[in-house]
Amino acid sequence: MVSRSPTPLIATLVGLLLLGGLGSSVVLSRSLQGIPPGEPPVSPEEKPAPAAPAEEEATSPVVDEPDPGDAEEGQKTVVLFQSLTGDLLRRKLHEYSKQDHLELTYRQAREIMYWKSDNDDGVVTTIYARRPTSLPPGEWPDPQVLNCEHLWPQSKGAKRVPMRTDLYHLRPAVPRVNSIRSNHPFGDPVPPYRHDDGWRAGRDSTDSMCFQPPPTVRGDVSRSLFYFSIRYEASIEDSQELILRKWDEEDPVDDIERRRAEVIEEEQGNRNPFIIDSTIVDRIEDF
Repeated sequence: MVSRSPTPLIATLVGLLLLGGLGSSVVLSRSLQGIPPGEPPVSPEEKPAPAAPAEEEATSPVVDEPDPGDAEEGQKTVVLFQSLTGDLLRRKLHEYSKQDHLELTYRQAREIMYWKSDNDDGVVTTIYARRPTSLPPGEWPDPQVLNCEHLWPQSKGAKRVPMRTDLYHLRPAVPRVNSIRSNHPFGDPVPPYRHDDGWRAGRDSTDSMCFQPPPTVRGDVSRSLFYFSIRYEASIEDSQELILRKWDEEDPVDDIERRRAEVIEEEQGNRNPFIIDSTIVDRIEDF
């Protein structure tokens, strides 16, 4: 019997063991590098571009801007609710004039009138007599010299707050002239009539008692009464309405009236649309 040398068998076994160890090392090495076994590493050039982040939804809050009322503003003219007329326009203007209206006490309203809205550098000019009266802001006037006139008389619907304290129809007045006006409607008296400093009081062509302010403030008075009618849904008598429409046209808004309205808006919060838009009167058939 011939015996074989063990050397070739041993060499074969050693080779197999070395190959197994090498494979294990490669697997271990790839695992340590974070590469899954069996997948080749990816070069930087081959790496896919990162996915673009999803577009974020807008997160800014939706702001409700004030309703401009379809207003068109130019250098000289503002038209409010230009597409509306008649009763639809009346309703819109009622809401507009009511917005942000701060109800004042009667004391507060008169202080604002005497010291701010109708005070020009320490001088208050009365509505009917147009009499300049010295009154430093902060001082209360002598009631025999100045008092508060309600263009829409308290006895005809302006007795309660906020009507009684609405600055758009309150004006400083000479007490005597205020008493002569009383609660008479505005109109055009015919001779003979009482008169002084531009105002007149007497009977009109229909023999009805009426009062007429000076020409320079007739439009101011008209726009105050139009405002009151719209703001408080109060009707104006037809005969007086015709007069007020004529005065509004003859005496348009001036800078003094605008400045006064700006002060009132600052103090009372709301606006008189008839001072802002000169077209409204013609678009309302009946007050």
